Amino acid sequence: MVRCAHTLIFADKLPDSSYIALAVEIAAVALSFAGVLLAIKPHILNWPVSMAGTLLYSWVFYECRLYSDMVLQFVFIGIQTLGWWQWALKKTAESPISSLTPWQWMAESLTFLAGWYGWTRIILLWAPDAAMPWLDSFTASISVWAIALQARRKWENWILWLLADIIYIPLYISMGKPLTAGLYAVFLALAVIGLRSWYRQRV
Repeated sequence: MVRCAHTLIFADKLPDSSYIALAVEIAAVALSFAGVLLAIKPHILNWPVSMAGTLLYSWVFYECRLYSDMVLQFVFIGIQTLGWWQWALKKTAESPISSLTPWQWMAESLTFLAGWYGWTRIILLWAPDAAMPWLDSFTASISVWAIALQARRKWENWILWLLADIIYIPLYISMGKPLTAGLYAVFLALAVIGLRSWYRQRV
């Protein structure tokens, strides 16, 4: 089991390097939380704010040796950059929230399954000591799909975020990351709000 070098419970006993790691994680939590709030509106500033939080989380996961999650953060940054660019071009108000067609659901579900399997095989080859590689890859693949749908302003992205958050909470607790697990518990509640908000605005 992979664990970080710090928890809030023992913060008063941490060495200097762990204080830095804890400060970075707190900043990542705050920026990520703000990014989700802005996405619910939906406001274009959700992209740069979320990107800042994602960049900090890449360092957090590297420090914890959670290399799968670390790589995922750079995938997020690429998709977030694309989403920011798309929203800026369409001027948010002119880009309506829409739904996936049944055929799109089927095609994207098959793509997800292929991506999940492929991602996991790569992780097993690259880092055979990775913790819970199949589950970790599942949440990573779901998250990539969700943020891609968010960039395209599909309301179903919140369904995928709900599923990912439900899995992430116990996963991060088991890895000794209570701060991040707490953040994902908040994300779970916000995903419910986001789902209701975007569903009502769909065209």
